[in-house]
Amino acid sequence: MSAPALIPPSPDADTAAPHTRRWNFLLDIFAMNSFSWAVAIPIELVLAGMSWNEHLKVRLMALVFNTLIARPFSIYRSWVVNRFGGGGVVNAYLVDTFVFLSFQFPLYLCNMRLGGASWDEIATASVTFILIAGALGGPYGIYLDWVRRVWVNSICSLGSRRAS
Repeated sequence: MSAPALIPPSPDADTAAPHTRRWNFLLDIFAMNSFSWAVAIPIELVLAGMSWNEHLKVRLMALVFNTLIARPFSIYRSWVVNRFGGGGVVNAYLVDTFVFLSFQFPLYLCNMRLGGASWDEIATASVTFILIAGALGGPYGIYLDWVRRVWVNSICSLGSRRAS
């Protein structure tokens, strides 16, 4: 399932397209923030019972934090994948789950606290987050790879058309 997407060729190594790194940076930010918001809505509003005001404060702070860590997350993910990836679908799932949890969970805890969530809300949301993290790591890896593949390929072909 996610095994083929788990080990994408590194566009950062492409010296023929120096603009690729900049696009990867922007696409990593977009992918992390859009995925985070989509996942947070049911967790925070439905399961944790946060108000819309609390949810918006937490999400706005997440926007800042996710923007700051999006590229380091992708670099870390590539590093882990290069060392432990390539073992099939189960391995890809476990690697993406590990990467996702080890980066996102500490950030999520801090973000919830800074956003004004109560300790009960944080505990409920955190337990829920841990329980479903296995279901999030793989899809996020696939989503990140897809966003990069679609947009970087589109941008590279646009750039080559302009150069000709």
